[in-house]
Amino acid sequence: MIFARRTRLPLGIDVDCDVSIVALDIDAGKLVVRTAHSRTLPSVANAERERAVVETLRSLRAELELVERRCIISAPCWETQTRLFRPPPGMRRSETERAAMLEADSFTSWPRRDRVIALDPIPNAPELLLSVARAASVERATRLMRLSGFLPVAVDVPSCVWRRAAPETNALLDLRTKPPVLYVFGEPLGTVERLQDASDDRIVAQIRAALIQARRDGLADVERVSTVGPPERARAIEEALASDGYKAGPLTIGAVESPPWAFAFGLATWSVLPREGAA
Repeated sequence: MIFARRTRLPLGIDVDCDVSIVALDIDAGKLVVRTAHSRTLPSVANAERERAVVETLRSLRAELELVERRCIISAPCWETQTRLFRPPPGMRRSETERAAMLEADSFTSWPRRDRVIALDPIPNAPELLLSVARAASVERATRLMRLSGFLPVAVDVPSCVWRRAAPETNALLDLRTKPPVLYVFGEPLGTVERLQDASDDRIVAQIRAALIQARRDGLADVERVSTVGPPERARAIEEALASDGYKAGPLTIGAVESPPWAFAFGLATWSVLPREGAA
């Protein structure tokens, strides 16, 4: 889309160990990063975490002088599932949604009352992307945003967020989380591997196995692996993967390597780039 004037987009807000906010504009048809900021959450007991998140978000909103209140957020990786879903030809939307609910029964154990389900078209593919998230997780994240003065307008799934944030890579290793998570991007759908949080050598072995299996399954022939997370830990893993012939290095956005706000950037692009799997 080409815009004749500046257009403000919903914010991308990521809440993990850090709280990150990214604000994008479209100016004369170009995507412009207006704000990209992260702040580490204070160390508090679990019972105090939600209050710390709200206070941090309120503080950032005031300091960054944010006018925009709309935001895109994400459910945690371990509380989302995605699958390809191909409805029979001619099936009406209401019937398709009922069939998707039955399909979700086959790959998630969450009770139906604790599910949020979305069906999204995939460009140039006959399948739909079926995304399932824990309703309690979505409701909690939405409530925290509203208490902080923001208005969530969409909840995305991590695999799709990272795909938009890292369009030039074939796989992404998220070392910010415990355990680490490996995203292998495929067409039209990749895989998500939750790795055991072990030594670097053990993590590398798990990554190698996952990448070999992806090739065997015809999912993806991975050449480039990007990392996000602590550079001192990522470097050893990148060197080990490079010795196997992979192009491994930190995810770079603009001129910044492995920015702590990378996930929030992917969220912020939800409304301007092709997206699959928004719940």
